[in-house]
Amino acid sequence: MELHELEYFVEIARQGNITHAAQKLYVSQPTLTKYLQRLESELGLPMFQRAGRKLIPTYAGQRYLTRAEQLLNIQRELEAEMADIRREDAGELRVGMPPVRCSFSIPVVLPEFRRIHPGIRFFILEKDSESLDAALCSGQVDLNFYNFSIPDPRLEYRVLAYDALYAVLPKGHPAGQQARPCPGGMEIPLSALAEETLLLQKRTQRQGQYIYELLRRQRITPRQILETSNIRAAFALAVNGYGAAFISGGLLRHFDQSIAFDRYLLADSPPLDFVAAWRKGSYLPGYAQDFIRLMQEV
Repeated sequence: MELHELEYFVEIARQGNITHAAQKLYVSQPTLTKYLQRLESELGLPMFQRAGRKLIPTYAGQRYLTRAEQLLNIQRELEAEMADIRREDAGELRVGMPPVRCSFSIPVVLPEFRRIHPGIRFFILEKDSESLDAALCSGQVDLNFYNFSIPDPRLEYRVLAYDALYAVLPKGHPAGQQARPCPGGMEIPLSALAEETLLLQKRTQRQGQYIYELLRRQRITPRQILETSNIRAAFALAVNGYGAAFISGGLLRHFDQSIAFDRYLLADSPPLDFVAAWRKGSYLPGYAQDFIRLMQEV
C-alpha cells in the first residue's frame, strides 16, 4: 500500500465521482479506475456502491476511509514536525473558517503570514461550523476558527477572544423601549423580541445554535423565524425593518454602517468565545502556531 494510493481513495470518497477525483488529483480517470478495481480485488470487498451517478462508500469503504485519513494525517504531521526540527520553512497549512469571518480576517492575516512564512502553501475552506468540524476531524483542514459551541471530544480548543451578541433592529423600533442601561451600553431581553420575526442563522452555524439554545432555555416561542445562512443578509433585513437579527460584536463592526440602526446587547446571554480548533493530540508546527497568533491579534 502506497500513501499516494490512500490519497486516491480518500479523494474518490470525498468527490463521490472518479472523474472529479481525477481532476482534483491531476491524474487520469483510467488510473483511478484501475486502482479501485485492483484494491477491491485484493481485499475481496466492494468499497463503493452506486447511487445514481454518485459513489457511496460501503461499510468496508467507510472503515477503509477512516483509517486512510488517519494515516495521511500522521504523515502530514510527521513531515511538519521534521521540518520544524530542521527549521525549514516548508509545508502547507489548511484552514477552515465561516465565510463572513473569512472575508475580513484573511485579507489582514494572510499577507503578514506570507511575509513570516513565504515557503508555506496556504489553503482555505469556507463552510458553516458543522461542516468545518467534519472537515477538521477527517483531515481536510488543520485548523478551524469560529465561535465556540458544544465541545467535540475529538478536538482541542484555544480561546482567542471573547465577544458579545447584539440584537439589531431598525432605528427607533418600538421594541427598543424595553431596553435598559448596562455597563456596555443598552441591553434588551430576548423575550422582548418574541413578537418580531427573528432572523436566525441555521442550526449548522454557531450563532444559530447559540440563539436556538437561548430560546430553549428561556422557553420563548417566537412568533416567526426566518432562517438564512447569510449573516450579512440577516443584518440588511433587520436594518430595513423586516425583523430582528443577532450578530456578534466582532462581526457587526465590519458591516455597513451607512444606514442608521439600533443595536442592543442581548441580556442574560453568556459571552461568545472565538476559538482556534485542531484535532486532539495532533502536532501543531510553528507556522500553524504563528497563524493562530495572528488571528488572535485580528
